[in-house]
Amino acid sequence: MSNVDSRNATDPRTATDGKAPVFGRRDVLSFGALSGGMLALSPFLAACKSDAAPALTPQRGGRLRFAGAGVQSETKNVFNTNSPQEIARNRHLFDWVGYMEGGEPVPYIVESIEPADDVSRWRMRIHKEARFSDGSPVTAADVLFSLRSASDPKIGGGLLSAAAASIDFKASRTVGKDVVELRLTEPLADMDTQIYAGKVYVIKAGSHLSKPESFTVDNVVGSGPYTLADLKVGQSAKLAMNENYWGRGLLGGGPYFSEIEVFNIPDPTARLNALLGGQADLAAKLDYAGAKVNASNSAFSFTKTDRVYANEGCFIMNSRKKPFDDPRVRLAFKLACQREALVKGALLGYGSVANDLQGIGFPDYYGDELPQRAYDPAQAQALLRQAGVAGETVEISVFPGVGTAAAAQIYAEQLGKVGMKARVREITPPELFKNFPTFSNIQVLAVAVPGNQPFATSVAPRSLVSKSTFNVAGWLDRDWDRRLLAARATTDQAKRKKLMFRLQSEFWDDSGWIVWGYQTIVNGTASSVHGVSLAGVEDAPSVRKAWKS
Repeated sequence: MSNVDSRNATDPRTATDGKAPVFGRRDVLSFGALSGGMLALSPFLAACKSDAAPALTPQRGGRLRFAGAGVQSETKNVFNTNSPQEIARNRHLFDWVGYMEGGEPVPYIVESIEPADDVSRWRMRIHKEARFSDGSPVTAADVLFSLRSASDPKIGGGLLSAAAASIDFKASRTVGKDVVELRLTEPLADMDTQIYAGKVYVIKAGSHLSKPESFTVDNVVGSGPYTLADLKVGQSAKLAMNENYWGRGLLGGGPYFSEIEVFNIPDPTARLNALLGGQADLAAKLDYAGAKVNASNSAFSFTKTDRVYANEGCFIMNSRKKPFDDPRVRLAFKLACQREALVKGALLGYGSVANDLQGIGFPDYYGDELPQRAYDPAQAQALLRQAGVAGETVEISVFPGVGTAAAAQIYAEQLGKVGMKARVREITPPELFKNFPTFSNIQVLAVAVPGNQPFATSVAPRSLVSKSTFNVAGWLDRDWDRRLLAARATTDQAKRKKLMFRLQSEFWDDSGWIVWGYQTIVNGTASSVHGVSLAGVEDAPSVRKAWKS
């Protein structure tokens, strides 16, 4: 959470950084070794070069071909995206209210978000210079409309509900053309972090947006540095530069590319081949084996994320389903997990072990103050015998992702060593949400969840509290929910830390979440491409400031 007395964060967007750092022949360094200070300085870990490269001047024009990590079931919805490829498309057509970078808020459409003394009301001040691509000004009414629309399950699909949780939209209002006053259903001292972490796109309000199906990228007006020139759903999108983009000052002069073409390529090996074969200039979310083999190729640069931006490898036990309604079984499955073996085998060393909590890199994360979860197969066996489930078979459902299927197979073998049997199957997004919101078709879900999400303001509202949209684990503790809100309303930092630490300790002890590792995301570019950055999303990089030499 940012300091409640000062909500104007230092803005890193005006930096004129050149090509992203690279790593070479040596094995990828464990990003878990980074200190907090290093995390704040850069989203990338990289091998150093001995000779400093001369400064390069950004060149305007040309086309960037972006091989995005897509899925077959692509959507046109501006808020409810199914894949990183869709995020890569949308983030260049639209501007966010703001986002999080290195654990700190970065305002974008808004200049600031300021609380009232009792933190029951917050005021968002809009950039007076902000303009939509049709030339009309971005107003407070547009921002309030965007927040309300994104949080509507019929429009945003629930994905952004965490960003708008606790906002009383009936009582919220605009103050003039440039200020939104958000009224909350309960006081929250970290509402700014919640809004920024939600990464809500701002769209132009209009009467033509009267039905949920009307909120598509080819039907709404955005304020981003590019406009949509062509869209072939499931295949590609062509974006043309917005010549009158209002935010060039925020981008240090960008955007530079005249055109961006984003391709939908679901397979990570195919994305790498497109980069190596010259069909793409940027390929996102590459598999580890391919990246390692090609790391020494000077024609390409491969960047990797630190722990804050890494995906978090998880096995989520559904406590609504036997045998995970028994806390002894949940603990046994945690103790049976040999995390180092998963990092080495499933991630090929591209990562580090985690400690059953999300939200690393943010002020409210206390997982590093808890003891690291031990690997103790003997105790796991004893607990399983006590629970009377030794020898039973459980099913691990694998949600597609780099390294996730391999991790599930390795974990199934680890469970075999403590006397359990495990059956592994892959599932599609429709299968996962078939029995939403109880997820009663899932016993254990193997999944890589996005990083760069604060625990209290994003992770918990989205997937931990009783009424959260994606509560796969069935963590249903209304007293814990109540105390979380009380902690979030606390402005005294010492008291807040004490309350948050207790909440996270209880969750660490009893929940169905095994957060076993930080999964490094590897993105690759042609060496002629400079200025690519994460800027809020690990597997859909921003090319707002990028250019070709």
